[in-house]
Amino acid sequence: MQRLDPVAIGTVAENTIKQYEAAAAKLKHHLAEFEPRQVLPRHVAALKLHMSDTPNMANRVISFLRMVFAYALEQQIVDSNPCTGIKRHAEKKRDRYITDEEFAAICDACSPYIRSILEMCYLTGQRIGDVLAIKLSDISDKGIAFNQQKTGAKLIVGMTPDLEQLIARTKALPRKVRGLTLFCTRGGGKPVSYETVKDAFRKACKKAKVTDATIHDLRAKSLTDTDKQGNDAQKLGGHADARMTKRYLRLREIDVAQPPAMPKKSL
Repeated sequence: MQRLDPVAIGTVAENTIKQYEAAAAKLKHHLAEFEPRQVLPRHVAALKLHMSDTPNMANRVISFLRMVFAYALEQQIVDSNPCTGIKRHAEKKRDRYITDEEFAAICDACSPYIRSILEMCYLTGQRIGDVLAIKLSDISDKGIAFNQQKTGAKLIVGMTPDLEQLIARTKALPRKVRGLTLFCTRGGGKPVSYETVKDAFRKACKKAKVTDATIHDLRAKSLTDTDKQGNDAQKLGGHADARMTKRYLRLREIDVAQPPAMPKKSL
């Protein structure tokens, strides 16, 4: 299948484009016999039901289809958007928290280079795509400047001793060619790909015997630990809405409720 044109779908992150391509491949299979005007709400509803065993993927596919038909509607290719009124599947909120011991075990199971990437994800609290995009010019005495690919939010993660040591350690790793980004491939100096880090993380988890963990859980751990330490997790996450930050916070303190005293008999 041909790659989607980033210009046609707007300025989005590389990982988002890959998700769009995966959704497009499924739609190409399920709607192969349809012309755009032949797709009706009942067909979209049937597709949603057909994919109900994978609700998260079903939601991604329908969201992408809704976006495609919105474009087709503007271009007067269709008269209506068949996705209108089709509700998303209820998705189970992920509450996995990687403990300090698990994080240490995962890092110990990685190469020094992958370890530096995972530690940067934790220390900055940024998405993996934004971490891999850090340019050497983004780093200053003040901290690391980020322009989040997903939201467009701009922020600077302040320099700390831990962050300063990590940057120095990363720069000291042997590279034949030093590219423009902090993290680059060993030989050509090109930026490291998301898939490379994701695969390395999966292998490290298996080696460390850490189950049910994804690379995205590192951001949740970072924001959770930031909040627990009394710092501003919302600011670190680059969220305009505090409710979005709360979706990342895990292991929240459980309220301890005091029960009533047993009533005493009147004399």
